[in-house]
Amino acid sequence: MNAATGTWQLRRIIIRYSETGGSSLGTRFYLRHLLPVWKERNPQVLVVTEHSQLDHPELQAEWTSGERFEISLRKMRPRQIEDLMNLQRNSESPNLYLRHGGPRVWTERRSVQGLWQPSAELMFKVLKFARQPSWSGAGKEELKYSSQTIKLCKQHLLEKRGRWGDQSQPKGFDRHLLEDVLNQPFLSDAPHQNHLNDE
Repeated sequence: MNAATGTWQLRRIIIRYSETGGSSLGTRFYLRHLLPVWKERNPQVLVVTEHSQLDHPELQAEWTSGERFEISLRKMRPRQIEDLMNLQRNSESPNLYLRHGGPRVWTERRSVQGLWQPSAELMFKVLKFARQPSWSGAGKEELKYSSQTIKLCKQHLLEKRGRWGDQSQPKGFDRHLLEDVLNQPFLSDAPHQNHLNDE
């Protein structure tokens, strides 16, 4: 929705799915049980369903600007599909300018710099965890890191060998070396007062 004019920008959603494919299981459930309710709540969006035999399900959103964006619904649960449709409805455009210029990189492995481009499936899994009333208790597992992540952290923090070489020597502006200057940026008046009293 455009906040300035109050008009909805999403014009049409096309959902392609397979009646027999295993990756379309959540999509089929959503189409049969939850989509009619979503259509009633969002009459401004035209929702078209297309059967595509033996293909992975996908959602194609089209905005009033003419821009289109395709998202895979492969192995998504019905709640995740609804969240994805609401996200597209609330968007003004597909934000194509945020795309990386080079080849697409998809990874589920943690790194020191974070995920390059998290998948929608992982994003909804994290949102499901955040919606829970309690984040601790029985049945909750501790956060797990891969061996590669632990190796990178040890290399970076303990061995002080980073991406740009030796990290034991400061490079550039180091706030720890200038901590006293940053905490007391002005000279104290004590020496100046003593100088005046001597006169």
